Amino acid sequence: MTLSTIYYQLCLGCLVILGLSARTAGAEPLVLRYPQISAISQPSASGQGVSPTLLLRQLNELKNNGYLFKRWDAWNDKQAAAHPSKVVIVCFDAPGPLFMHEVLPILHVLHVPAVVGVVGHQLRDHDRRYLSWTDIEELAKDPMVSLAVEGDKLDMPLPGDPQGDRQPAATTRAWLGRQAGYESEKAYRARIYDDLQRSKQLFEQRLGLHPHIIMWPGGDFNEVCTQIAASLGLSLGLGHEGLLDARGKRRILQHIVDNGISPWQLEHDMQVDEKTSRHGPVRVMHVNLDYVYDANPAQEASNLQKLLQRVRDSDVNTVYLQAFADPDGNGAADAVYFPNHHLPVRQDLFNHVAWSIRQLTQVRHVYAWMPLLAWQLPQSDRAAQDVVVTLPNKPNYVATGYPRLSPFSSLAKGVIRDMYTDLGRHAYFNGVLFHDDITLSDFEDDSTFARLSYQSWGMPGSVAEIRLHPEWLSMWTLLKTDALDNLALNMARRLRADHPGLLTARNLYAQVVLHKKAETWYAQSLESSLAEFDYTAIEAMPYMEQADYHSGFYRDLFDHVKAFPQGLRKTIFELQAKDWRQGGDPVPTPVLANTVCMLYDWGVLNVGYIPDDPYRNSPDLSVLRPAMDHHCSAEVPPDHG
Repeated sequence: MTLSTIYYQLCLGCLVILGLSARTAGAEPLVLRYPQISAISQPSASGQGVSPTLLLRQLNELKNNGYLFKRWDAWNDKQAAAHPSKVVIVCFDAPGPLFMHEVLPILHVLHVPAVVGVVGHQLRDHDRRYLSWTDIEELAKDPMVSLAVEGDKLDMPLPGDPQGDRQPAATTRAWLGRQAGYESEKAYRARIYDDLQRSKQLFEQRLGLHPHIIMWPGGDFNEVCTQIAASLGLSLGLGHEGLLDARGKRRILQHIVDNGISPWQLEHDMQVDEKTSRHGPVRVMHVNLDYVYDANPAQEASNLQKLLQRVRDSDVNTVYLQAFADPDGNGAADAVYFPNHHLPVRQDLFNHVAWSIRQLTQVRHVYAWMPLLAWQLPQSDRAAQDVVVTLPNKPNYVATGYPRLSPFSSLAKGVIRDMYTDLGRHAYFNGVLFHDDITLSDFEDDSTFARLSYQSWGMPGSVAEIRLHPEWLSMWTLLKTDALDNLALNMARRLRADHPGLLTARNLYAQVVLHKKAETWYAQSLESSLAEFDYTAIEAMPYMEQADYHSGFYRDLFDHVKAFPQGLRKTIFELQAKDWRQGGDPVPTPVLANTVCMLYDWGVLNVGYIPDDPYRNSPDLSVLRPAMDHHCSAEVPPDHG
């Protein structure tokens, strides 16, 4: 591209961008990251890259709308501090030769500084696919360019499970084969350290530079990565969550431009508030891995393909994927679908299915659906006997009946931490759904461990004594609720060590929403759940609750949720697709679809259903999908008792 061509495109850009609005006031600075520059852009084709001509128009549009393009080390200067929502840092992932001839002149003409990633193994003087050492040396001297480490071989995916899924090298504990199993944590850390050390030495020996930025290939990083990078002097990182400091805390948001979107669309996308994108309308499908698992590999592969097609046909944007197995149906996990230190592995399957859903369907968020307390440990485990103790009470009183580990036992909490650590290290997902086992009734927990905790709270040492005094009962309920919520949130923090940006959701019983006294019965609270978790999935299940009038049941739930400022935005109405009272018979899909439409009509934003049964086509997606997509008729679901 010649300079005359550049100036022509600039003038054209000036004509077509008049009147565009500025980015939302009060927003943070933004990293604009270009993973790929291609000779020709493919409109709306994710991962196809952006052409130099389109890049020129995009940057020029932003410049004419008052955006400030800053170097990575000057984003917080006085000018930027006065207009934080207008600050942009432009970054390019390990570009090819096209960068030198067509992109660099654009940056010079527009006076746009940029960060350019360098991948060690690509630097060969005679490989025309990549920049040469001569190019890198030229860029190192260019005042408009800051070079960043992008690892040596971290851009080369590794097998992440026995099924051979190729996954990001920076965050994957590599699968080494049937005999060797998974890469050990020690070997994984050593591999990351050696890779980044080689990259740093390349900069120092060939360029005389001491790099300060690491651009994680594909944006994938974890806590181990940031710790090792910081130890090598790489004080800033660039990942999915934006520009990060040495502790992995986000400093600046990031927007990835990986397709041929128009200049107008780019600015519109940049204006989307982070909370809006994290809490946009949710359509959820619950997936039971028991429906995919089969001892016959060919049948299992067929089951997975059937599931993926149903996910595509449903047009849901979120999947809650079961990570545990409960073969005896008692509500507690007897086995799991991921490698771990405590429970049998029914099959190492969760990661493969989660990865397939993320890669091969439209779904944006895959949540690991996990118990918190309901683990049925082998008797050989030291924590197996540290269980919730329930006092004798009225028949069928609100106790869940799930076998649960005591949340007050140090040994039990150690097991729970191990399970979540193992899951985080061996699977790719971006959310966690806590099962409805996060509960203690007003007759629980009377274990030795729990009694010691109650005494530390300044209360009597037994549930029976506490129940004799209403003032103690009330305080005890609040403290139990808080203890359960904090345990779940601590497990979420443990997962975030490997999955930055992880979203959280927890199941809540409908009675907790409908009755003031239900927090005492369950140690669950809608108010605290809305405050602490990204989403609360309310089990809106009138069949299970034996409600006489279903529409009245839903309306009562809706009115209670709407009363909270963030109630509708952060609540998912989780509908039952089977009537478990009738042996698991499907709820008629027209009834389910009409219920979804009724909820939408009232103002509900987020809906989901459980379970999806591919073998019985339950629900019938040809009927349910239009409703989930807001293509509703005026019908009202009949009341079924």
